[in-house]
Amino acid sequence: MSAALLLTLSAFWRTRARAARLRTRSDLLRWQSQRLGRFLTRTAPRAAAFSHLSGHPLTDFPVMDKADLMGAFHRYNIAGITADSAWSAYDQDGRIGRYSVGASTGTSGNRGLYLVSDPERYLWLGTLLAKALPDMLSARYRVAVMLPRSSRLYDAANESGRLALKFFDLTDGLENQLASVAAFRPSVLVAPPHALIALARADLPLAPRQVFSGAEVLDPVDRREIEARFAVTVREIYMATEGLLGVACSHGTLHLCEDCVAFEWEPEGELASPIITDFTRRTQMMIRYRMNDLLRLSAEACACGSPLQAVSEIAGRCDDTFRLAGTDGNPVLVTPDVIRNAVVGASRRITDFRAAQLAPLRVSLTLPPGLDHELVAARDALAALFSRLGASPEILAATAPLPAPQGGKLRRVIRGKGAGP
Repeated sequence: MSAALLLTLSAFWRTRARAARLRTRSDLLRWQSQRLGRFLTRTAPRAAAFSHLSGHPLTDFPVMDKADLMGAFHRYNIAGITADSAWSAYDQDGRIGRYSVGASTGTSGNRGLYLVSDPERYLWLGTLLAKALPDMLSARYRVAVMLPRSSRLYDAANESGRLALKFFDLTDGLENQLASVAAFRPSVLVAPPHALIALARADLPLAPRQVFSGAEVLDPVDRREIEARFAVTVREIYMATEGLLGVACSHGTLHLCEDCVAFEWEPEGELASPIITDFTRRTQMMIRYRMNDLLRLSAEACACGSPLQAVSEIAGRCDDTFRLAGTDGNPVLVTPDVIRNAVVGASRRITDFRAAQLAPLRVSLTLPPGLDHELVAARDALAALFSRLGASPEILAATAPLPAPQGGKLRRVIRGKGAGP
């Protein structure tokens, strides 16, 4: 048995065993606290940024973000590898010594790096497989992964010997990949929602047994269309440069990976942004790292019985929350999910759109050609929403082609750079 397969299977079985043993919320949190304390004492101090905090509680560690990480990358990994060295390796073969280098797509204009060892790649793979494909050992899968950029993390799947995985690079053009995906005959599809929509609308012989959505917000209107075409429940994978953060169960409920990551929330409440501490990392430390996502947490337990925190939806990015000038002089914050619901709720014919804040009192709304009547309804719905919240921005409404992103992520709601602070 190869080292790759041994490490993958080990992580797979440990994840399955934890799921079987930790059946209550209190058991899970008690176990997490023990693992987190051990990590903060033994592992975290190996990185220069945290060398003085051995044995300290998590609350003594500073909250960090992407700017902190990229500004002193060498201080957050145990090898002292600089960002310049990592970028140089990334532009070549993605290797630097015994480590693999990866990077985010840079949707927000600020790309981030990550550094992992080979054992960590297999740990990631085994954990993901245990959550997403728990019957992997008794069923063979052909997995098609469609993403803007490949990663050595995906290479680990083929190296494990249990999966036939093929990567389809969306930077080569979405339309150019559709026929190749069908020819691969995947039993599992992993792709952003906009790519899954394209596959659903294409006249192709596709019949996957599992469909996973990732890398973008999965809007309800997209979920319904994808599930209708493939007759399966779409399951989300919440994963980023920062690590594996959540996987949906067979019921379609997204569960946070609290058996790998400790989550804090800003602000505490139903809709909040996570601050994460990954206590499984051994190379690059992600401790109290502030994410840019908005999650709507569920107060109800999932029917699957998992004690892992359930998420009702990933509502969008903090950066894309509209900050409008209010009629009373105070800023009015409108989150992406609320804007999407207003636009799509204006007509059943609206399945795609773009909304952007251009200035403190100016918003643009674009629908595809042929939806002029719906455009009026959607504009009025947005105006009513903003007025109800205390703002009256100018809304520039038009119909125009909405091209699919070529290599990037689809963002229907965007707060532009000229929108103010």
